[in-house]
Parts: sequence; C-alpha cells; structure tokens
Amino acid sequence: MAQSQDAILLRDAVAAAKAGNKTQARQLLRQASVHNSNNELVWLWRASLSESPKEAIFYLGEVLRINPANQKATAWLSKCRGASGGDVGGPVPVESTAPTQTVTAVPAPAIAAVSPAATTATSSLLRVAESVGTATIRPEAAAPPATNGQSYARVTDLPPMKPAEPAVRPRPTVIPFSPASKGATAPAIQPQAAFRWRCPFCGHGADSLLRRCPNCRSVAVLEDLKEIEKNEGIQDKLVREGLAKLEVIPAEKRTFEQNATLALGHLNLREATAALPYLKAASQQKKNDWALMGILDQIQWRKVILVVDDSLTIRKALSSILEKNDYRVVTAEDGNQALKQLNEAVPDLVLLDITMPWMDGYDVCKHIKSKALTRRVPVVMLSGKDGLFDKVRGKLAGCNDYVTKPFDPDGLLKTIRRYLS
Repeated sequence: MAQSQDAILLRDAVAAAKAGNKTQARQLLRQASVHNSNNELVWLWRASLSESPKEAIFYLGEVLRINPANQKATAWLSKCRGASGGDVGGPVPVESTAPTQTVTAVPAPAIAAVSPAATTATSSLLRVAESVGTATIRPEAAAPPATNGQSYARVTDLPPMKPAEPAVRPRPTVIPFSPASKGATAPAIQPQAAFRWRCPFCGHGADSLLRRCPNCRSVAVLEDLKEIEKNEGIQDKLVREGLAKLEVIPAEKRTFEQNATLALGHLNLREATAALPYLKAASQQKKNDWALMGILDQIQWRKVILVVDDSLTIRKALSSILEKNDYRVVTAEDGNQALKQLNEAVPDLVLLDITMPWMDGYDVCKHIKSKALTRRVPVVMLSGKDGLFDKVRGKLAGCNDYVTKPFDPDGLLKTIRRYLS
C-alpha cells in the first residue's frame, strides 16, 4: 500500500536525525507539516529537534491543537515554559539513552490524520515508525477503554515527563491597529481609546479583541492559515483600500505590525504569493514569533501554479480554488506576461488559456516546452472548445492535459494532482 507523502517525509527525517544531520531532518519535518498539518508525530518530532524553548512551545501547541488529551505534550510544554535561558529541557536528543516509558494513551484517530483515509493511514504510519526504529506506536492491550468506540495507541520512545497542569496554546499573532511609523503615511482612522480594537484594514472599532471584522469580514488574527483561507464574504474593496495605505510606506520603514498586516490582508484575499515577501520581512523583524514562522513555512513549501488567462474573472476563480487547496498561485493575463513570469521563476504547473490576444495558448505552450528550464513543467490547457481537433493541436504543441471551460473544480483539482502528487 502506498505511503502518504508526510509519512515518507517523516521516515526520512527520522533517518536523517539518527544519522546526525539535524538540519536536513528539520527541513524534511517542515515539509511534512505542510503536507499534513494534523500529523501529531510530525509536530512532536519538530519539538524534539527545536533549537529554543519558544520554538518547542509553538510545536507542542500544535500537538495539543490536534490532540488536547496528549499528556506527554502537556507535561513537556510545562517544562519548556519553566526553562530559563538556553536550558530547554524539553527537546529530546535523537539518540537518547533514557529508558523508554509507556505514556498516556493517545486516541488513534488523532494519529491517523496523515491522509483522508484515516484507518489506512494509521497502519501505514505504524509501519513507517517501526521500520526506522523510532517513535514506535503500537496497539496497547492494557489501554483504558475508549469513549465513542475509539481505539487507542501509545507512543513509547519520548523521554519520561512528570505530570503537569493542562497548558494553554501560545498567544496568536494578533494584528493591532497602530499608527504608521514616523515619516510614513498612516491610516486615516486613528484609535479613539487605548482599549479599543480596530480592524487594520477598514478601521471598524470594537470594545474587545475580535478574530474577524464584522464590517469588512476579514480574519484579523494571523494564526490559523486554514481559517483565513476558508473565510468567505470578504469585502475586497475595503481590504484593498487598507492595504494601499500601508503599501505606500517604504519597505525599509515598515514596522513588524505593518508587514504582518500586509501579509494578513493578502492572505484574506487568497493571494499567498503576494503575502510571502511581507511574511519574510515580518519574520526577520520578530524571529521568535513561531506562529508567524509556521504560516511562512506552510506557504513557502507549497506548489506554485501559473494561471494564464485574459479573463480577470477566470483568474480570480482559479486563484480562489487553488489557494483553498494548498497551492500558491501566480497569474498572467496574456502570453507575454506568462513568458516574463517564467523567466523570473519556474512554476510547478501551468494552467493555460488557449484563446488570448497577441499570442494564443498553443504558441505559449511551444515556448514553454522549447526551453530547457521549463520543458518538464506540466501544461494543462483551458479551452471553451471540446473538439478533437483542439485537443490534437494542444498535444502537438506539447501540452500535458486539456480541461474544458466551464470547468468542474473537483475535476480540475483531480487533473492537477495527477501531475503534482
């Protein structure tokens, strides 16, 4: 049975850690957490290889988000918070000589989050863990009876910890409403009271901290990328007006809050590629903000799709569908823009409209396939015609697949995953 991508990355990361290559192990674990942000073992391993207590606290918070009943993570989190200076105490050396100890039962469904097929993924991950001889998970005959018919499993190779009080997750990165830095253009609306929260985009005020603005409908907390991407009803114009006021500030004068707000605004608009430079700038200004680093990690490792279509409506529709399904989108409105984008960065896949001014999709496809750097990039043609002649012509131009407009989102995603799995 094929293993899920995050299970394969976890296996390779464990092997790298055991070989002493912790840098490579951390990189592989970052990729694994992007492929599946609900894999409890991945976050445990990220915590075990963390380089500071604050970093470990963030990763253990992710474990407790997935499984609040994980007492091992709760105890470990408490110990990390009590550590002083560089004495972490929590992160576990890979080659630990401490005896293994059976710890509190973990519901199997929490561990089985490595793929949509939970039961199959659990058995797959069991074999992965056992094959590398670490993070062994095994059914426990003596496990206490589960509620709601759930079965239990145990993790046995993490170091023993003393019980601790239930921990609270690290505070999310809240984007406050604050005036621009000296010499920069400030938003028009200023806070009226120190305790009053204001939306960083439209200026709507409230007497308490809000996760979502009731006026422009934007998510105001940079914590859960899925929450932001699934948010509906965004008032596009209001958010863009708020972003425009911050974008006129020179990059070197922007504060952390301003960079974080710009990133958050573009994420609300499902423009992850536009948000990326602001996330990088904010992470450099505040290197210990692990919630921000988690968002940056997830976006950096996403597959990039270049969408080429002369219709703004089609580009927006495709961007929305793809961003919600963990892809990063770059757009071009014609063939010339597409070729310029390809010269700057090579995408993982191209969605290419056929009927465009100046240069049609067939010519663009020929250019893509004629270049050494891009000839292996899959090209999926988008066309309003479903004729045999058009499909044959697309094949002759070098396209890999053909999707007819109006397209079915599920069918389109299935086609894309065929080439990007």
